Amino acid sequence: MDPRNPAGTAEGIPVTGPRLVLRPLRPEEIDEQWQAMVTADPMGIGQVPDEARFRARLRRSGQLTGGWIDLAIDLDGAAIGRIQTFVPEGRPRPAGTFEVGIHLREGQRGKGYGREAVTLLADWLFRRAGAQAVQASTDPANVAMRTVFDRLGWTKTGTVNDYGRQWVMYRMTRPEWAAGSPPGQDSAPVL
Repeated sequence: MDPRNPAGTAEGIPVTGPRLVLRPLRPEEIDEQWQAMVTADPMGIGQVPDEARFRARLRRSGQLTGGWIDLAIDLDGAAIGRIQTFVPEGRPRPAGTFEVGIHLREGQRGKGYGREAVTLLADWLFRRAGAQAVQASTDPANVAMRTVFDRLGWTKTGTVNDYGRQWVMYRMTRPEWAAGSPPGQDSAPVL
């Protein structure tokens, strides 16, 4: 463990935005996250993961390990959802590419929190994790998530088949991200 980072979290975590904080999940939040996964709308997930592996992954929350990181989406001290990077099984990714997934509690949707959380995580991946591209897939019928990606300037790159279903894939590359960085922000990675 790094003595400068006793919690073992990745550099730059937590990530603070205008309204939200992306932070490691607290141990007492893991049960709630598992229940959210089990009861999730099938439009939002490919399949329910193995419970033991899922819980073990969440116990490492805040650590970027092998392309995986899980973070709570925190609003005023409470987790309103979870955002992650993950490695899709059986689907190779180009080097430096991170795949993102997000889940917000139903009552927190439609308020711009998803857009802010995706922006915060993508910025962190480009600045701190050396991302060359960040991508995400969503169900073609998930208009809300597709709207988030469109508003953020992510490019629709086609479709991908996972878990016996077809998903729409969106992607943002490092040059696209750097071109869209707000004035006064350094687009160079911090590594």
